[in-house]
Amino acid sequence: MGTLAASQALAQQAPADQQGVPEALRRFQAYATSDAYKKTVSQIATIGDSISAPECKEHKPMERAAVTIFKPALFGEGLHPVDGLWMDRIKMSRCGTPVMQNILVRAQANGQPPQMQLKMPGATSANPPMQDAVMTDVLASLAKGKCSDQTKIIPVDSKLDKEIKPRKIDAKGMLTEGAWKETWVFNACGKKTNIGVEFAADGKGSLTHKVK
Repeated sequence: MGTLAASQALAQQAPADQQGVPEALRRFQAYATSDAYKKTVSQIATIGDSISAPECKEHKPMERAAVTIFKPALFGEGLHPVDGLWMDRIKMSRCGTPVMQNILVRAQANGQPPQMQLKMPGATSANPPMQDAVMTDVLASLAKGKCSDQTKIIPVDSKLDKEIKPRKIDAKGMLTEGAWKETWVFNACGKKTNIGVEFAADGKGSLTHKVK
């Protein structure tokens, strides 16, 4: 999986003029803008936001912010895709404050509804494998601070702090240059904890990271 894939913001309804659009993309647009799919994604995002901020009593989906496609969806004869991997970013209202919930969607080869997995909430630019790598280091860091019970470590938000070096993406959607800092926010053993994360392109299509 590349460091960055092409991001495609989908309208709430598929475009009326589909001339020249590949069939697979037309089917994906129709699928990802269907009422059933949007309802499911919104429900998952709402669950994720209620986990991130249980003290808030209002978790309301506002709009789809973006869809990042890591592997294009492929369809057979059934309703659901049989291959494909993408991230759906849903803008939520958390007690009136906007925040993003990120849902990794993975198609199933048997044509069943795709698997959906909550990832780090917020505006992080890290792709799913990089998020997993960062989380491993975050958990190790928190354990050193005497918060080792992972059931008590809840992701809350993430945001860009500073762009250190401008990002450049090649024709294949791979990040070739760039460096930036993010803050990842957690509720760790009952305490709000900010973790600094530095990302940098390695020039080979991947990222390096440091947890501060």
